[in-house]
Amino acid sequence: MMCNLGIAAHTMVHEQYETPRDKDVLAARRLCRRVSALGGAVGPLDLTARPGELLGILGPNGAGKTTLLRALAGLLPLDEGEVRLHGRPLGAWEGRERARAMGYVPQREPTPEGWSVRSWVSQARAPHTGWTGALRQSDERAVNTALADWALLPMAGREVSTLSGGELRRCALARAFAQGARVLLLDEPLAALDLGQQVACCRRLRAWVRAGGTAVAVLHDLSVASRWCDRLALLRNGAVVAVGLPDEVFTEAIIESAFGVPVRVSIDSETGARMVIPTDTGD
Repeated sequence: MMCNLGIAAHTMVHEQYETPRDKDVLAARRLCRRVSALGGAVGPLDLTARPGELLGILGPNGAGKTTLLRALAGLLPLDEGEVRLHGRPLGAWEGRERARAMGYVPQREPTPEGWSVRSWVSQARAPHTGWTGALRQSDERAVNTALADWALLPMAGREVSTLSGGELRRCALARAFAQGARVLLLDEPLAALDLGQQVACCRRLRAWVRAGGTAVAVLHDLSVASRWCDRLALLRNGAVVAVGLPDEVFTEAIIESAFGVPVRVSIDSETGARMVIPTDTGD
């Protein structure tokens, strides 16, 4: 099931953890995680994210993207370095408090049996409820808003186990929105989504960060990352090889070095996004 670390819809941004927009809300310093049974190696590296920012994490398979995201979420012990959330070491946060401040959605999570979509999304409000787990009006509003934002109200009564892959992904994202924190860590949020839902997802995330949220997302589609992300961090072999604005990271030399294939980088005339096109035809 989804880790209770939390995110908020743009209509429900909490004010408990405020960080000025010119300050880092999430910061990794000399972060290092060596190879283990829990994942590959990453670091040592520095990485920061600020309020109002969608930071994309890119790189080839095995580059350490998921390991990095899990380390930022506090789900993996570090061999060196530290992660700070709102200026405080991650280890200094009590579990429920951290769950109200930062959220994490993994690539995959077990599908619960016998749960409706509404009940599964409602479970994400656990960091805010009392020991009985009973939902208050504010919790119900958060759940209903998340279901509506992710177009899940028509299927709120369906069992989660009957959903398609794309519907499950939207359900996981709705749970994160319902949880109501200010920082969001997403591992491949667009996985299993069709083209229309990918665009809708990106629009929702952009609206949310523009309202003051912070999102760090692992992405595989380079053109999508260029179109929607404010900054990008490109990983290879556990190291950050480039970080900056999309037009700074998306050069032919940098992309070819990271992915090992020749490419052509062009600029879309309407959106201004950079498009990466492999030029090796295999002939």
